[in-house]
Amino acid sequence: WAFVAGLLLSAIVAAAMSTADSQLLVASSSFTSDIYKPIFRKNASDKETLWVGRIVVLIIAVIAYFIASSKSEGAATIMTLVDNAWGGFGSAFGPVILLSLFWKRFTYKGALAGVISGAVVDVLWMNFLTESTGIYELLPGFIAGGLFAIVVSLIDKKPSKEIEELYDYAVSSEIE
Repeated sequence: WAFVAGLLLSAIVAAAMSTADSQLLVASSSFTSDIYKPIFRKNASDKETLWVGRIVVLIIAVIAYFIASSKSEGAATIMTLVDNAWGGFGSAFGPVILLSLFWKRFTYKGALAGVISGAVVDVLWMNFLTESTGIYELLPGFIAGGLFAIVVSLIDKKPSKEIEELYDYAVSSEIE
């Protein structure tokens, strides 16, 4: 039975490692293609973005190592970290995904404002107000992210006719 248990444990560890490396790569490529290149270095070469992505992977891995190896009194459990991560993802990306699917007037600047404000409100609420209010940080973060995304999109210039036509085409197309 020890062999079977070892085999099953190996499968679990392999699945966890596969998920972890995938998440590292997604975080790296998202940062380089969605933040670094469009905001910081529009003319960055492929080699430069590759190195920025590698550095991001290294930074995330080091942070994850210190979080996982923390054994101090009151340190967050892995389940608490997962709970907080889902709250952060929902606050930052939830409103942006919904607005991009259902609102033609939604803009890039609105999306950026929604992601940033949702994440900031989520972190602040989690650290300062969750215990006193009993409200899970996802709710206020989601609301703030949605409001900022809408307001900034309305202040920003309207999307081009080409973008609106592309949106209309995507909405009218049926997946068969």
